[in-house]
Formats: sequence, C-alpha cells, structure tokens
Amino acid sequence: MAAAAAVAIPTADADWTVVRRRGRRLGNAPSTACHPAAPPPLPVTPIPWAPSDSSLDPARVSRLVARAHAAISRVEASRFYRRLLLPDSPLRRRLLLEPVRLSLLGVGSFESCPAARLQLALAALLRRDLLPDAASADLFDPVLSAVECAAAAELGFSVPSLDDGCRRRVKEPTLFYMPHCEASLYDALLAANWDSPAQLRRVCVLGNSFRWYALQAEYDRSGPATKAAHVLAAGRFACEEPVGETGDLDDEDWFTRAFNETSWHFFEVDDDVDLAASIAGGRR
Repeated sequence: MAAAAAVAIPTADADWTVVRRRGRRLGNAPSTACHPAAPPPLPVTPIPWAPSDSSLDPARVSRLVARAHAAISRVEASRFYRRLLLPDSPLRRRLLLEPVRLSLLGVGSFESCPAARLQLALAALLRRDLLPDAASADLFDPVLSAVECAAAAELGFSVPSLDDGCRRRVKEPTLFYMPHCEASLYDALLAANWDSPAQLRRVCVLGNSFRWYALQAEYDRSGPATKAAHVLAAGRFACEEPVGETGDLDDEDWFTRAFNETSWHFFEVDDDVDLAASIAGGRR
C-alpha cells in the first residue's frame, strides 16, 4: 500500500529536511546479484586503490560505453523511471533542495553484469535529471577494472584512487546510490556522518530498505544486520520511500534484479537528538 506523501523543506544549513510518512509492508529480501556472497572486511581508514584488472583495451572501453548508453536508453524508456520522475512524485516533492553531488557506491562489475549496467544507467539519469549542471558524480567498487574506470570517465563519473570502505563524510547535500549493498556498507556511511543531526541531514541514500534490515535483525539475532547499529538506529528518524512497487518493474529478470526492494532514505533528525545515545541504547 502506498504511503502518505511527504515534503522536503530547504533549511539554512543546506541539509535535507523531510516530513515523516507512514511505512509500507515489506516484500522479499533484495537480490544480491553481481555482488560477492562474502565480501572482504571494510578498510578502517582509506587505503590506496587500483583497478583489479589493469589492462586497458580501447576497443573494450568503446563497447562498454555503447552498452552503458543502451542501458540508459532502456531505463529512461521504462515504466519504472517514468513513474519515478513524475512532476508530482514523492521524489520530486522531497528533492526541493537539489543535491550537489552523486556517489554511486558498490555498483559491482558493470562490464560483466547486466543488472550493474542498469544500476549505472539509473545513476546517470538521476544525475542528468535531478542534479544541477555543475554537480559532480563519482562511482566506486573495489572490483572495478581499468576498462570500467575508463568507461565511467567517458560517462561523466570520476573514480577515486582510495578505498574508504564507504566511510565518506559529506560536506554538502549528497545523494548516495548504493544498489544492493551489504548492511555493513550502509552502516559505515551513516557512522561517518553520525556526529550531528545537521551532518546526517546532508545524506540521502538510495539503496536496500533499512526497514527490511530491521526485520532481518529481529528474525535472526546473530545475522549480519544485527551488527549494523547505525542502520537500525536510523529507523527512528529515517523517512523511507520505496522506489516502486513490483508492477513498476519490467518483467525481464535482470531489470527486476537491478531495482527490486530499493528505497530512498532521507534523515529527519531534530537538532536536539543525541545520536550517540541512540546507538548506545540500541546496543543495550
């Protein structure tokens, strides 16, 4: 069932302020296609990074860019994307204050995985249609090859030379698109911006449903979701907006794998909220 609409209100601190809405019933667990079943531990501090495959074939780059453009055209023409960007859609109403940066994190290998190419395509469209012309965009995944980095550059995305394990502290309103990432990655991002409500309000996350992680933690008290303390605590003030119902997705398998159980997360945190206490209380 669709939830009541919500409105974003720009503030003097250049952050995201959203009116809370009611939730919806969750479906099945999100697909983790194109992502490793057991990811390596996250680096605690940023470490130098280089592509996993350093060979650079210009022909492969050209083919990959062409395939990415085909994916962009496919997503743009989809019922899913048309609904996402309707003038009166919840997303349009919430993003009255435009983000000035987009970060695509954990996309996987978009040369070898069709779902990852569709996720990259959505990021490219969001950058084009939602961000100002001067906005910057980057993408990162430790599995990226040199060919994928070169293709990303041609598509307008920079690739950092450090692996920060998603512990990325923002200085401006930033849209993080993190398709089907592990709970630990969302947790690392939130932890890096957890020191004040004003800081956390600058973060917007498009990724797996935080509500689903909370249900998973209740069902399996020893599972990985129980260790994502910031994700679980954020449920108290995160406004979650599903990207679309199942009927909005194409029937083709890869399209569904790319976008199923994906939600927007805005963080409505009053200035007097003690974020440190919210984590300590959850652990007790």
